[in-house]
Amino acid sequence: MKSSKFPLRLTSLLLGLGLLSGCGSTPAPVQTVVTAPVQPVQTAPEEPEAVAEPLSTDQAEVSYQQVDSEPVPVAQDQDEQLQRELLTQAKAALATDPKRALAICYQLQQSLYSQIRAQNLLPLLQAAIADKQQALTEQLAAQVNLTDVPEADRQAFALALAGHYRQQDDNVRATQTLLALDAWLGNSADSTAQDLLWQQLVKLSGAELQELGTQQHPRAQAWLELLQLTQGFAGDQLAIQQALTDWQQRHPMLPALDKLPKDVQLLSQTPAYNPERIAVLLPLSGPLKSLGDAVQYGLAAAAAKQKRTLVFIDSAKPAAELQAEVAAAQVQFVIGPLLREDIDKIQQLPDWQWPTLFLNGKGDLPAKAEQYFFALAWEDEASQMVQVFRQRQYQHPVLIYAVNPIGQRMAQHFQSRWTESGGSPVETYSYGSQEQLQALINKFLEAEASEERAKEINRLIGQSIKAELHSRQDIDAIYLIADPVQTRFFKPFIDVTVSPTARRLPIFTSSRSHSLKVDKTDQRDLAGLTMTEMPWLLPQAATATPLRQEFDNLFAEQEEQLQRLFAMGHDALMLVGHLKQQQQFPAMAYHGLTGSLRLSDGHSVQRQLTLAQYRQGKLQLVDKKAP
Repeated sequence: MKSSKFPLRLTSLLLGLGLLSGCGSTPAPVQTVVTAPVQPVQTAPEEPEAVAEPLSTDQAEVSYQQVDSEPVPVAQDQDEQLQRELLTQAKAALATDPKRALAICYQLQQSLYSQIRAQNLLPLLQAAIADKQQALTEQLAAQVNLTDVPEADRQAFALALAGHYRQQDDNVRATQTLLALDAWLGNSADSTAQDLLWQQLVKLSGAELQELGTQQHPRAQAWLELLQLTQGFAGDQLAIQQALTDWQQRHPMLPALDKLPKDVQLLSQTPAYNPERIAVLLPLSGPLKSLGDAVQYGLAAAAAKQKRTLVFIDSAKPAAELQAEVAAAQVQFVIGPLLREDIDKIQQLPDWQWPTLFLNGKGDLPAKAEQYFFALAWEDEASQMVQVFRQRQYQHPVLIYAVNPIGQRMAQHFQSRWTESGGSPVETYSYGSQEQLQALINKFLEAEASEERAKEINRLIGQSIKAELHSRQDIDAIYLIADPVQTRFFKPFIDVTVSPTARRLPIFTSSRSHSLKVDKTDQRDLAGLTMTEMPWLLPQAATATPLRQEFDNLFAEQEEQLQRLFAMGHDALMLVGHLKQQQQFPAMAYHGLTGSLRLSDGHSVQRQLTLAQYRQGKLQLVDKKAP
């Protein structure tokens, strides 16, 4: 094709309403006519064989410089000018009409001019993100290197891609993108990119840091070392300042200490709680003593790593008596109580003077200054599952939950978070017994309707034919809130009910479905089931491995609830030295036995758990991006 024909072909395509179909990685149909100047139709003269193929921009410039009497053909110059005007229109339409911008950029990918194609990369990515064209965005991310983008657009391209990954809650790829940008920018740019990089780094969980791995570029590895030392020495001002000085000497190519992101500088200057004596209020008598004992063992295990004295007080005592005993113990910090009613009676005291980490949710009473709340909240798992579904682009999940207080709380929380994230109302089913669970599986998969249709066909034709039952195709995931017994019944029944010709229907659940006792039996019935669980109950997570071995030796066969409380007690004491920093920097996490812990509102600890899946007869860690 001769280059003079390109503008006519492109303009006619852009003016057509059927330019593109909006599915998958292809943009949606364009509803707005592109006002590109249309060149008058001319009969192109025969061109010499030497210019039958269009020249690249660089070639054209060289040819023009070598032979002044033979400039670039006028038609080719008009082609390039038209495409530049279209590119300008696409950029202008990004904010108001992303579909139109995407339609233009999508076609400009085919430009015969390498410079146009390169300059089109940034608006094409921005339009794909704005129009939620996930497949096209992923294609660009996979195929375009940062060095392919013109230097003038390179930072904006990386920031747009990193922003997209953050929206998808894909912290690893967001970090990788910002590290690549930092490697290119060095210390020459303003601090904006480095501030964003640091904000992204402190969001990484332990599993995400492990997935990120060792970095080849020295700047990237230096940033990861900075993250490690700031988290390791958080709260110890002298230690962290010395560690920062040592880090700077090892990595002189990174910014000077006074040029580091402001959050790093503030972190080194933020005083932390560093109590020598801590009062611990737990149920140490009565029917709930076993719960208090489990938390106490976890606190004692953590105290072995720290130079702190723990004073244990039975929380069953009246509030005034508790206050008097805490004062007599001359402590600087309080952990507990564990039970809701004990927390309420302390919060109602007008002169409770100690900073306190309560071991339960905030409840209805307003939080006071220096009061923090750490609960193993089931709602955290429901919120995390919404993030997982959004990340995997599920559009029509089905929610199934057991009718009990915890199941209802989790279901309500999942539904509200799903709609807040932009999802349509969730198709929801509840059950009160195993028989009801079996009936609703047939109902929501519409297996009964398929069977009835087969019977009706046999009746109409007067003979028996073998018909394959079909289940629904619009469901893309199931979130099951159930106990281990119900889960063990549900998963294989789904497997045999779903049509063999249909794709595998992914099933997700919470840690309520996990049983260590069940894990010791054959797990083939649960193959493919994915759940959220705290790292402490996942041996493959390699969290505090020596402590895990010591615990198993001392408390063999301990039930899940007490193991969870042990992990909670351990994390509660470890959190004390991080609370001030986390209050000032909400993205900062402590990666503990119960999950990655952050302060969501300055007072409440929010957990992010680990994803695990039953494979090869075991519950194993999975990449959260896996299908």
